[in-house]
Amino acid sequence: MKIYVNDETKDIPTGSSLHFLLIDIGMEDFSGWAIALNEEVIPNLEFKGKTLVEGDRLILVQATQGG
Repeated sequence: MKIYVNDETKDIPTGSSLHFLLIDIGMEDFSGWAIALNEEVIPNLEFKGKTLVEGDRLILVQATQGG
């Protein structure tokens, strides 16, 4: 199925979890990251329980240091 990650299309198996997707794209440490699924921020503890569906839109934002 097709989803969007930071506005780029990504094909993943039907029924995949958010956690599966993040591991699949190489994210192993989620600290310092904000993940929004269809414009709703998802807490890290909910990644494994969120099943993605066709057309979902994810935004991945990493916190940076600076001022």
